[in-house]
Amino acid sequence: MDGDISTVYVYRSYEDILKVTGQVTRTLIISGIVAILATSILSFILSSRMAYPLREMKKVAIAVSKGNFDNRVPTYTHDEVGDLGIAFNKMAQQLKYNISALRQEKEQLSNILVGMADGVIKFNIDKTIILSNPPAEQFLHDWFFSTENEDKVLIPPNLDQMLTNILEAREEQVGEIVFGDQTYVAILTLLYNGDDIRSIVTVIRDMTEEKRLEKMKADFVNNVSHELRTPISMLQGYSEAIIDGVAQTDEEVREFAQIIYDESLRIGRLVNDMLDLARMEAGFNQLEKERLQVTPFLDKVVSNFEVLAKENNVKLRLVTDNPDLEYTFDPDRMEQVLVNLVMNAIRHTGREDYEGVVEVHETADFQADELMIKIIDNGSGIPEEDLPFLFERFYKADKARTRGKTGTGIGLAIVKNIVEAHNGKITVESHLGIGSTFIVTLPLSTDI
Repeated sequence: MDGDISTVYVYRSYEDILKVTGQVTRTLIISGIVAILATSILSFILSSRMAYPLREMKKVAIAVSKGNFDNRVPTYTHDEVGDLGIAFNKMAQQLKYNISALRQEKEQLSNILVGMADGVIKFNIDKTIILSNPPAEQFLHDWFFSTENEDKVLIPPNLDQMLTNILEAREEQVGEIVFGDQTYVAILTLLYNGDDIRSIVTVIRDMTEEKRLEKMKADFVNNVSHELRTPISMLQGYSEAIIDGVAQTDEEVREFAQIIYDESLRIGRLVNDMLDLARMEAGFNQLEKERLQVTPFLDKVVSNFEVLAKENNVKLRLVTDNPDLEYTFDPDRMEQVLVNLVMNAIRHTGREDYEGVVEVHETADFQADELMIKIIDNGSGIPEEDLPFLFERFYKADKARTRGKTGTGIGLAIVKNIVEAHNGKITVESHLGIGSTFIVTLPLSTDI
């Protein structure tokens, strides 16, 4: 029996096997479908949680690129995406701060450029203009329409040459630009981008007024020297004549001494007038105002010149429209004004061949708020080209005229300062061969 082999047969019907296989297959299919659905749902949930912040971040990034730094990315999670959103928001906030600071700096620089008295022009390396402020634009406008710019080029030749020189030498350039009656100084500086020249900044300074003041200063010194030379020479000459015994008689000695005395008085008047003018121009013009009737005051001044008017064959009269008008002014200073104007009118009106006329008119225009005092003469008149300079120190309208011994040459400059100290103005109208009219205009509203 030990060598016998036994066989056990287990069997089942084929239908049962198919049934089991079908059940397993269905189970696997259902499990796969459930797994796919669960995975899809989880993927959708996860992708939604990640994609939505990214989409919002994209929108905010587009807004930031357009200059809107106020939008922020919402942070829904505390994972890497949430950290990215927080970092993005901080970046947008910092960008907003930096752009705001840059904008403020730009506005400040723009305001500085606009408010500068000097012109500023920024040139490219090809000499094209990148930037300019209003004074520079005025400079370019004046040059473009000047008579010297026949070819109508944009910048003056001197400035163009300085641009060429600075590009070649790479050193600051300073030069003078003159056209018409205007004088400018140009200062050129290079701006670099590393070792390369980026642009050229040019500062244009208007030196016209400074040049005019320098000329006036030189003319003033020359005129003072000229005015002092004659009396000093006469003092020296006549004193030497007395010392050397040229004057033989007492009468000649007295005559020479009188001339010396008169010339010393002339020097004293010149020095005093110069000191008065210097004090006025420095602002130390203290007025002692009083309220007086205008007509009696004018009548007193005019009556002092009756003898001088007769000696010069001049008819002097006073014309007033408001005999009872009162005004507050400094009588001494205003008398100084009228004395100068009336005396000048008599000197340049009187002739032997005909009788001259000098009139002092007083008119009050209450609607225009003006008190006007006019000194009118029918004398030789003043050339039109001399009128703008008439109130400058030592200016002579008639270059060939020799001043009398009583004149110092700065009387009209003092007159102008006194009138302006009373908040008024003085103007002149004149025609050659017809006469002149000096008009002192004082405001009635400031009569306090």
